[in-house]
Amino acid sequence: MIKSSCNCDCDKKIIRLNKVSSCPICSSSPFQPRVPNDFTTGAIWRNPATEMIVVTLLNKTDTPQTVTMSVLDWQSCSQEEMPKEAFLCGESLPSLFNGAPTPLIFTIPAKKLLTVHATPQNAWQPVDPVYEVLIMFPPDPITPPDPIIFNTWGINNTGVPQEGNTVLHHQFQRAIFI
Repeated sequence: MIKSSCNCDCDKKIIRLNKVSSCPICSSSPFQPRVPNDFTTGAIWRNPATEMIVVTLLNKTDTPQTVTMSVLDWQSCSQEEMPKEAFLCGESLPSLFNGAPTPLIFTIPAKKLLTVHATPQNAWQPVDPVYEVLIMFPPDPITPPDPIIFNTWGINNTGVPQEGNTVLHHQFQRAIFI
């Protein structure tokens, strides 16, 4: 191992973001921090008329993109996954779910749209009707910067988006999950 004569942390594999270093070894290091591709709506107060949460994920690239998508019910603070149905280009994908609500992990083909319908449980008993939509995809490669465009709506039983339950792509917040 090459010992640095400068006073830096590069031999300790410590990454310090927003730090300017004069150490030539640190500056030329092949190790680059990954920018997380994890996004959240944050906690959303569910409109009383919202009976389904719809999430659309559009792969705008020429290559397949793998995503993990969760819709969490925070009503009981247990962060339970909501049951989901998925549709690729309008065709149902029933084999993705084995009856148990789990995060959806799916590889979206190039230039295709995945639509997910999540159903809140105990919608008739909205004590604290808060939910969150999480979208996660691998940080590498990041080409283009936003390979997946995602949006979410809370809709009523006639398919009308409900006030306060729409979060568009640019309104999702980057999140770090540990």
